[in-house]
Amino acid sequence: MSESRMEHWWDRWASYIGANVRAGRIRVKGAAIPTLQTAFFATLSWVFCYYVLNDPAPIFAPIVTFVSMGLSRNRELRKAVEMSAGASIGVLIGGLVGQYWGFGAPQLFLLFLICPLIGRLIDRSEMVAFQMAIQSMVVAATIALMNSGSSTVTAFDRFLSAVVGAVFAISATVILPTNVMTRPRRYVTYAILEASKITRRLSKGLLNGDFEEISQLHGRLASLRELLNDGRRALTTAQETAAVSPRAFGSRGALAELDRMLGLVERMHVTLSMMQRQGRGMVTEVGPMVEIAAPMWHAADLLEQISKGIADWKRPTSARDQAMRLASTLGPSTLVEDPEDWRSAAMTSMLRAVLVDMLELTGLSMAQARAVLADTGDFKPDEEDPKAPDVELASAIWGTEQLPAIGPQPEIRPGEAAMQPGRESDDPDERAS
Repeated sequence: MSESRMEHWWDRWASYIGANVRAGRIRVKGAAIPTLQTAFFATLSWVFCYYVLNDPAPIFAPIVTFVSMGLSRNRELRKAVEMSAGASIGVLIGGLVGQYWGFGAPQLFLLFLICPLIGRLIDRSEMVAFQMAIQSMVVAATIALMNSGSSTVTAFDRFLSAVVGAVFAISATVILPTNVMTRPRRYVTYAILEASKITRRLSKGLLNGDFEEISQLHGRLASLRELLNDGRRALTTAQETAAVSPRAFGSRGALAELDRMLGLVERMHVTLSMMQRQGRGMVTEVGPMVEIAAPMWHAADLLEQISKGIADWKRPTSARDQAMRLASTLGPSTLVEDPEDWRSAAMTSMLRAVLVDMLELTGLSMAQARAVLADTGDFKPDEEDPKAPDVELASAIWGTEQLPAIGPQPEIRPGEAAMQPGRESDDPDERAS
């Protein structure tokens, strides 16, 4: 492998690893407090069994508490009950098998056959089935081993320990405060911020005609896709909690808005992937594409502002107004000087799609966002497309019935530098470039 190819391979993986490290930090930040709570109550269940019930080795109490509470802020009472029941029943079955039948290959086969089926009967989640099988196997082996010596341990002792752990887990789930908005909003905020960084790097790559820099974005786009998947799972969990929890009932409207936003960022990810794939080929053919670099950098700035607005849960009005002014100037007929320059026209068209998604993130409907695009003419969605108002409506929280007026916008001249002179990027990756 040549040195240049080796560097190219490493740069792409470094981009991917760096993006995953940043995503990992947000997961750790979100899990820190719930993990502390789980560790505290798991330890408390052990202390109760050891000092109050005089159990010399109550290992299954903290295990059941830890498994049932989990590491998420969005704890569901129903899920905690199911996990507690599954783990406790697994401990009971394993204890009975270990006490009266011993432990060996036949017993292991029976436990791994029966317990998962009971777990699937209790709940649709495979985690309950896994926990029942694992707990039963561990308890059976432990009791058989301990009873082979001088001391005797009964299945009831282990089951009582597991029940105590379940009680602590369910009690903690009931009394601990929860905010179902926290995790989904954090994921949406970070996903938009990551989309901003990708757009900024793509702008620099097009400005400099740098094939390598654009190619390296493949890793960041893959990491963004994983982040969006994690965000979708967190949002689904939060919506399920809000559907059954009286404390979270009032968050359903805000969660619906986050669902809307997450769908828009998922669509934006597809567009950015297309721009990265097309851009690296285009700069190889024609070199720098300075006409599109400046508005793309501006779009990255606006995405960053929108991310901050969502983090504070305030309507990003300023970013919306600026995005509308940018969209009103972003027309292939005005931005691209050469009518035969189909490459810049294609990139402009994809950037227009990003602008539509961006405007919808600020609360506008698809019809309103399309109406402010340059070169759309006198667009009247109610007259030209009767179905348009029923597709991607305005935000129920940040939307507006009247399309905001578009103020004056400084002219973006073709060839204008993407990064304003004297302006230092907030992204450490940009400063290092």
